Amino acid sequence: MSVGTRDRPSAEERRAVEDLVCDMPGVRAGDLAFDEPWEIRAFALAVSAHKTGQFDWSQFQGALIASISAWEKENPGLDDPSWSYYEHWVAALEQVLGNQGVLLLDELDGRTLDVLAVPANRNHHEAHTEPIAVDPANRA
Repeated sequence: MSVGTRDRPSAEERRAVEDLVCDMPGVRAGDLAFDEPWEIRAFALAVSAHKTGQFDWSQFQGALIASISAWEKENPGLDDPSWSYYEHWVAALEQVLGNQGVLLLDELDGRTLDVLAVPANRNHHEAHTEPIAVDPANRA
């Protein structure tokens, strides 16, 4: 099944993910679990896909470890500013869902280009809990 043909999550599934995120431990002073809104979305996608049986969590962990290990081999300095845990999170999620046949990577690349072609609005930096629609008529 490709992502393009999957039904939207039910209200119950959305509430379950939102509850999971809201139940996460509080942050320590100056320590943020998510630096950017897209990071919490990536987290929620992985949790939701796992909970709906799209993949086994150990598969995801293995892919995440492999992604981070490959980056560390190419970038031996751990203080490298290009480091992003959630970029590896997304890469691992793409790999696992691609391997399971849930996600068609060519389709993902096309949708990514569609999203990037839409100009950012004045609220693009704020987190939203509602699905985001991409209007093909609203391209840059």
